[in-house]
Amino acid sequence: MNESAVADLIRKYLTERILDASDVQIELDTPLLEWGILNSLTTTRLVGFIREQFGVEIPFDAMLGENFKDLRSISRLVAGLGGG
Repeated sequence: MNESAVADLIRKYLTERILDASDVQIELDTPLLEWGILNSLTTTRLVGFIREQFGVEIPFDAMLGENFKDLRSISRLVAGLGGG
């Protein structure tokens, strides 16, 4: 699955499950960590979603802020791990 398709599914998850369909529009470069959209709890939930949806495990050494700072970084990580 390409990064764009991964980004679309993760955006939908974040909007519906993390933000409860709020007015916040998540773009590829929305600073998810800076805006508090992702924190330790919501990141854990997101990693579980990624495991179920894309069939990939995020390695411990990839659990870095730079990989979760925005939708583009997350999508790149998941696609790079063979997600899809």
